[in-house]
Amino acid sequence: MKSKPTARLFKEQQFHGGDDPLYLGNGHSFKQAEHMATVVYQPAHLNHNAPQGMQGKGRLDGTWIYSEEPDKAEGILDSGIELVMDSSLEANASIGLHQHTHTEELYYLLSGELQITVVDGEQQQTQHLKAGDSHCIHPGQSHFVQAGEDGARFIVVAAKVSA
Repeated sequence: MKSKPTARLFKEQQFHGGDDPLYLGNGHSFKQAEHMATVVYQPAHLNHNAPQGMQGKGRLDGTWIYSEEPDKAEGILDSGIELVMDSSLEANASIGLHQHTHTEELYYLLSGELQITVVDGEQQQTQHLKAGDSHCIHPGQSHFVQAGEDGARFIVVAAKVSA
């Protein structure tokens, strides 16, 4: 996690509940890392309603590269992409089980290892990912993400799916 800039480091509630912009630099076609917001999610995507062991724990640092999510829309992207994020999960941390209703989300693992469980109705599948592997979650599916002993760094791209 030390390779990411920390000049604009926020806690989850501070960032999502406030008016701080994602980016403080000039322009949008090119963005410099030191002007991007990095948000600390701790615990990472906590879900108290998830089964025991799938609720989310530990720390996730997410650098918001681009966002068109309603609470932090930049008005830059026209493609349906809602977010692009550089994410780091600390060792053995997990993102709590959650469902995607209107978006599909792609993970591309840069380093470390992830164990991802996808729940689709009554079906459940778990895969172990290493650097260079990817994962896609579709609308209506849920997923739980667990980092390995060395943590994990991955790019997340989420796109709104038309009904």
